[in-house]
Amino acid sequence: MSENALRYRRNRAQRQEGVGSMATRMGPGAMMLAATICRRYYIDGDSKIRIAEDLGISRFQVARLLDLAVERGIITFHIETPGSFDPELSEELRKGLGLRRAVVIDIPDAELSAQTIRDRVGRAAGAVLAETVTENDVLGIGWGRTLSSMAGSLETLARCPVVQMVGMVGSVHDNSLELVRQVSAVGHGRPYPLYVPLLLDTPRQAQELRRQSDVAAAMKLFESITVGAVAVGAWDPPDSQVMEGLSAGDRTMLSGRGIVGEICSCLLRDDGSTVTDLEERAVAIRIDQLRSIEELILVAGGANKARAVRAATRAGLGTTLVTDRSLARAVLDAL
Repeated sequence: MSENALRYRRNRAQRQEGVGSMATRMGPGAMMLAATICRRYYIDGDSKIRIAEDLGISRFQVARLLDLAVERGIITFHIETPGSFDPELSEELRKGLGLRRAVVIDIPDAELSAQTIRDRVGRAAGAVLAETVTENDVLGIGWGRTLSSMAGSLETLARCPVVQMVGMVGSVHDNSLELVRQVSAVGHGRPYPLYVPLLLDTPRQAQELRRQSDVAAAMKLFESITVGAVAVGAWDPPDSQVMEGLSAGDRTMLSGRGIVGEICSCLLRDDGSTVTDLEERAVAIRIDQLRSIEELILVAGGANKARAVRAATRAGLGTTLVTDRSLARAVLDAL
């Protein structure tokens, strides 16, 4: 080996030994070296190997100085989460309810109102839906005012079939049929609407409507839905358009049955058991079909819906929950 090569190796060893001792002391020289490495690694995107070669030190020393830079505060990290998303509370809620994913939006107490919650949670649900759905999916859409806010915020969606999972419910201008039209228009996927009421007077009337060709075509796709977005309605305390749409006779019949919430007209008790009195009269997806959906996104906001959300998860419904801090806290406090 030439004298120059030997000198190079000797100098390199000395530099590495010096880095080790400087790292322990973290004097000005080591701090400057650590800052240089941090800039090259975190900002310029250079690899540890390349940095080590350029600076004449080992890759181990580069890694050690990066760690020390964090320990000594030479470099700090600020993680910005979009949309006032609360990652810690989201993870706590996910674990508490046994879900695959939870998204909690942090809305300041001073801004809390029913409409603000619907708008912000709906916007977050739209973002989750847009990143979840692919062209290979069949998308099912339920009904609820927060889902209407979701549809209004959607800017992009993969092109796929969009299936209405419940018959018409809601107001003249804001209903489940219009909701499916809005969602399908964003992704330009084929809609499968249900031009029939959600609830009929008799089981026979419902059965006859289910046999109509367009209704049958939409309901046949219930088994093929891979991604669903549904709102959770509360019955105790009341915050459900399905409940509001019932006749006085139906509400009287169902009173005292322990119903705390509903999803797509599936009525739920606290323990997750179901009340099936409306099932034969409804043109809607069944609870067993909801359970079989691979990715079922529950959308709900407001502490008053905490019992309904808990009942839904106890019933085996939902893989993802999009909600706000007030509901998340209410759910966790009750666990």
